[in-house]
Amino acid sequence: MTTRSQFRTYVETFFEDVNFETVASMAPLQFNEDFIGAGHSAGIPAAGSPVAGYPWVKKIVGAGPPTVALVSNAGGGQIALTLLATSEKEDAVLYWNDNLAIDITKVASFEARAALSVAPSAASVQMVMGLAAAWIDGPDNNTHYLEFGCTANAALLCRSQDGTTQNSIAAAPIGGAAITLDTNFHIFRISAEDPTDIAFYLDGNRVNAVKSIAYAATGANAILQPYFAVYKPSGTGLATLTVDKLDIFSNR
Repeated sequence: MTTRSQFRTYVETFFEDVNFETVASMAPLQFNEDFIGAGHSAGIPAAGSPVAGYPWVKKIVGAGPPTVALVSNAGGGQIALTLLATSEKEDAVLYWNDNLAIDITKVASFEARAALSVAPSAASVQMVMGLAAAWIDGPDNNTHYLEFGCTANAALLCRSQDGTTQNSIAAAPIGGAAITLDTNFHIFRISAEDPTDIAFYLDGNRVNAVKSIAYAATGANAILQPYFAVYKPSGTGLATLTVDKLDIFSNR
């Protein structure tokens, strides 16, 4: 069944409540990515060397090296971010080369279909996905972000940093138990319809308490980019994040 909802200031969406996915939006700003087509198979450009007409770059830290690459012949198109067992610092990031363009104050929404194909295997290993400021060494050091996260116990986290307040809250349906991710695909959605009450959803269910996370930054500090990463500061830990699709929409 498809239902229609209307955000404040007239952002309208069509939500499919079987697979918990926004299937269409009518918004002034829209970015939709399914990782389909030959352009992706050419290889994702390296950070600092973007290719005209292609929005993504990959940041690779480590000599292993970790990888950010198209999954060959995957239904619907998929990108996998993978850490290796090499004992070293590693970071594998898919992002917009620090070209920040998504304004949290403009009713922004981030929605990804993704799978934690390999859960972080050590306490220091992290997965994050959402919207963030410019790349920095270590996801926790980023100056501004709204993200889902996961660490070694596969517990899902709702994360935020607005330059003043940092949050890392265990994701749980309202009134339910904390969520441990499996390896299946899920729909992850972050809604800034109300910046004083950022809402995190997993498969259509809100997983942070009302008013538990706000994003107070405005101006340049409210403008972010999509950001997917797996990271470890050292050691042999593993993690793989597989991303199937991304939809972002907002007002201008």
